[in-house]
Amino acid sequence: MSALSKSIHPDEKYKAGTLGTSMSRAGFGLGAVLLIVSVVLGATAGDQWMRFFHAYLTAYTWVVSIALGGLFFVIIHHLTRARWSVVLRRVAECITDAFPVLFVLGLVIVVPVVLGYPNLYYWNHPDAHDAHLNHHLHGKLVWLNPGFFALRYAVYFLVWIGVSRYFARKSREQDETGNERLSEQMRIASGPAIIAYAMTLCFFAFDFLMSLAPKWYSTIYGVNFFGGSMIAIYAFLSVLGVGIQRSGRLTHSITTEHYHDTGKMLFAFTFFWAYTAFSQFMLYWYGNIPEETVWYNYRFFNDWQYVSLAVTLGQWAFPFLFLLSRWTKRIQPIFMFFCVWQLVFHYVDLYWNVMPNYHWTVQKAFNEGKDFVAGPLSGAVGANTIGLSPVDVLLPAALMLLFVGAIGRAMKGNLLPVKDPNLGASLAHENY
Repeated sequence: MSALSKSIHPDEKYKAGTLGTSMSRAGFGLGAVLLIVSVVLGATAGDQWMRFFHAYLTAYTWVVSIALGGLFFVIIHHLTRARWSVVLRRVAECITDAFPVLFVLGLVIVVPVVLGYPNLYYWNHPDAHDAHLNHHLHGKLVWLNPGFFALRYAVYFLVWIGVSRYFARKSREQDETGNERLSEQMRIASGPAIIAYAMTLCFFAFDFLMSLAPKWYSTIYGVNFFGGSMIAIYAFLSVLGVGIQRSGRLTHSITTEHYHDTGKMLFAFTFFWAYTAFSQFMLYWYGNIPEETVWYNYRFFNDWQYVSLAVTLGQWAFPFLFLLSRWTKRIQPIFMFFCVWQLVFHYVDLYWNVMPNYHWTVQKAFNEGKDFVAGPLSGAVGANTIGLSPVDVLLPAALMLLFVGAIGRAMKGNLLPVKDPNLGASLAHENY
């Protein structure tokens, strides 16, 4: 056997066995309990469920971003004919199999919006539809309406589920038949798939996150959300890979060399995320137009300034500095620390995006003398406090557990694409 290729180690355990069942039971069981507790707390909060839904949206977009990162990992693997990532691809395919469960979890947001719940998205509030009070929104409400919002949601998940199922089905078919032509079919399909992926991811970010402050907009917002998704998937995939190995599986197939490469990608997208975040901020700071800078005013000049600093240092400066080192990515305990760190700060980043929109104000209409709900990013900047709630911690834990349960449900059969023509090269992969 050539030094550039290896066979699966004779002692390797690459069958999922009971691992998936254990993950599924633990994830769904514990996740359901925490979700029920969160619902009870949301019902008794006395704020018409506002805190619950804002916290749920933060946690939901967190786990969806990881699944979207997994889908990108699979598509780009085929598009570039990558070899090093073959041993991790089946695990990534299991991550993308969570999309049906994530679709159901997303209905917790979509159904109340369709039924007229007005306190999450301001564009769904009756006062937002008064053209005299909110002339900024008059044209946007053609796009931002409950029915169209739900339709787009269904289209996004239809695309993601369809694409992920296609690649997973072809990959497992190759396990059975050994047909090398299937690799070429997946490579060809990855071209249109990456275009559909880019469009749906960006519009999902616009709809679910950016539209929380509908008077504000950013054309790079979806790209920044993509950058965070990439940070999340390379961190999560690494942690999940180590977890699988701790169960006695894939101990010979996934090596330090593969973690080194996921670490390099984690480092690269940490910088990419910071680049897109700074690009958005710098242009608005330079233009100094009130309707553009308002989004930052409520994050830089009150309690949220400390979260802004934490995101800058925590998601970029600190990990960027240490992930520069080759050895940080090759010493497993240190690398796992940074993977968990980045997953946590990816959530903090989304929290920073969502939660300043939680505070709505009631104002007096100019020249009309009546009170109206002005929505988020209005009123005194100093009054927009953080106000931590138990659901801010319980909901991300609940949805992450349910997400892990969905991944476990997909872990059946082989955890390696055993007849992929590039598996031997991946097993022999080394960094120089």
